[in-house]
Amino acid sequence: MLDKGLGSESIRLVLEHAFTHLRLHRIGIRVLAYNTRAIRAYQKCGIVQEGREREAAFVNGSWHDDIMMGLLETEYQDPK
Repeated sequence: MLDKGLGSESIRLVLEHAFTHLRLHRIGIRVLAYNTRAIRAYQKCGIVQEGREREAAFVNGSWHDDIMMGLLETEYQDPK
């Protein structure tokens, strides 16, 4: 079920609920750098990279960077 856009659609639904119904100001996400599919899906929905913690997570015997991403309410309401 990969490459069907279901991940992006799920993210969009969560963002809509968060900003419209819960009236949140900001959404923050942390994702491991090797999870490129998730990063692309987040970016497709307007979420931007805000920072990187180098070698912050030890997974299966290797160190990996942690990517910090976020989206503000104003960016959600006025996508460019």
